[in-house]
Amino acid sequence: MTPRSEDTAASKDQARRELEKGLDAAKAKRDKVFEDTDKIRANAEADFWRTVDALLNGAYHGAKTDAVAFLGVTRDHILKQTKRHRTQTTK
Repeated sequence: MTPRSEDTAASKDQARRELEKGLDAAKAKRDKVFEDTDKIRANAEADFWRTVDALLNGAYHGAKTDAVAFLGVTRDHILKQTKRHRTQTTK
């Protein structure tokens, strides 16, 4: 089979460079979206636990037990998460 005219070494090198450039751009775009998503998720998690902390702070007797049942986590988990996010600020 005879090579096509675009199969010359120079055109293959150019095509590889264009492919690499396109793939780099696509990867960078994906990585940026993942990074932004991680930040949004972390902020949402922090906001959630600060809200839980505010709702439980000074709530009725048994509120923590009710929160455990509703959220499906342990009292210890609630304590650790509210304490952890109480001091953090949203980025």
